[in-house]
Amino acid sequence: MIQTRTVSQVLGAVMLTILILALTACGSGSAQEEAKARPLPLHENAALRPGEYHSVKFKPPLSFEVGKGWSNNAEQLSDWIQLSQQGEIGTLQFANVEEVFKPGTTNVEEAPQDLVGWLQHHPYLKTSKPQPVTVGGLKGEQLEVLVDHLPKDPGYCGEPSGCLDIFNQSGGDQIGYFGKNHNARRVIVLGDVKGDTVVIWYAGPPDTFDKFAPKARKVVNSVRWEGS
Repeated sequence: MIQTRTVSQVLGAVMLTILILALTACGSGSAQEEAKARPLPLHENAALRPGEYHSVKFKPPLSFEVGKGWSNNAEQLSDWIQLSQQGEIGTLQFANVEEVFKPGTTNVEEAPQDLVGWLQHHPYLKTSKPQPVTVGGLKGEQLEVLVDHLPKDPGYCGEPSGCLDIFNQSGGDQIGYFGKNHNARRVIVLGDVKGDTVVIWYAGPPDTFDKFAPKARKVVNSVRWEGS
């Protein structure tokens, strides 16, 4: 009898263990489903729930994680993503840059190979010394970029908004501009992301930038390039 009870107890323990493992596996599967990256909305003014998102149109493909208070601030294009933080304390841009505006004009020209040098020598910008940086395992350079003054010709951006045309995106459907009001700005240039030049920058008013910058940097630090 003692032996029989022992066998029953062992069998019961085995069955209980199997049941627990099965439930754990189901729970783990659900958690994995929840953890999958969501597609980044294509439309503008879309609030983002905290979590990981992947690009839909933007090339090269990427994913990143956001915390609370982020929104998709512009229509997602093949070469443009713009995010913003609640309270308008700053914006974060991702741009695949192929064309730039010739300084002080609305003329568009092919982006130079040394885009960091081009920014440093731009007559309407003031920049810091570039520093090495890594985003998603790829090396690039980071620098502070301020609008020093505006040209006489306001261009597409210009007055009264007080901003400067910099990058021409999607054949003119979007302009990457640097504003004087959002004049605390960190720019990251990645010269070879699957053969493309990707520029990431985050900017905000000087009085809120110190609050915004760590939030933006956290998003940038989470970037993963698909297949890299």
